[in-house]
Amino acid sequence: MNSMANNRVLFKYRNCKDDGLRVLRERELWFATANTFNDPFEAETSFPDVLAAVWARKELPLNLKLKFQKALKESISTYGVCALSRARKNQLMWSHYADEHRGFCIGFKEKELRGEGSRIHAINIKYQSNYPYQGIIDRLEFFESHPSENSLQKIAGDIIHSILGTKYSGWKYERERRLIKLESGALKFEPKAINSIAFGLRTSEESKEEIRSLLSGKEWSHVKWYKAEKSTAKYSLDFSLLS
Repeated sequence: MNSMANNRVLFKYRNCKDDGLRVLRERELWFATANTFNDPFEAETSFPDVLAAVWARKELPLNLKLKFQKALKESISTYGVCALSRARKNQLMWSHYADEHRGFCIGFKEKELRGEGSRIHAINIKYQSNYPYQGIIDRLEFFESHPSENSLQKIAGDIIHSILGTKYSGWKYERERRLIKLESGALKFEPKAINSIAFGLRTSEESKEEIRSLLSGKEWSHVKWYKAEKSTAKYSLDFSLLS
């Protein structure tokens, strides 16, 4: 893990309902399967279309195509993905994922979520209009020219990361960074993984008190608390530190 990752903070936007508070109550992040993503052009849903775009541009023997398709389909159905953002001040994120500014935003230390020797991978999403077929073609050609250095599973893994790491350019505002592991399900984290909580412009006092109470133990004493405020000079958010 490089030095930048050691200091990187990633943000998770939540509402103040039971499902949103579960992250804090259970001290866990959920890694979803690709077929549950909210964008129908993503991952498992677009998988056949991405491969169709690849096969239209790259000739492979039919038996090899079928092997790749089988390995890819089996793997992508089990991978777990947790979506976080590199942006805390994005108004659209607050509107879409934090109940129209009524929710809150958790700052996570990437280093603590992934841990030393972790098999959790992290990728910044690449936003573009086309399917990521060119990168996949490059990997297939490398496989063909260096068969002794690559296994079908390794190349399949690289291709899946390419698919999971690409979204339509209209989502660019999210500045998404994805954590990916081989299995879906919950990932437990230690209190030290959270470094901050920010309340939205419309977070109710009742919700603030409930969230504060969930993190009232001494193991949470390091957490910094913020509240969002409208900038007085432009259409943007500022954050003030709470005591």
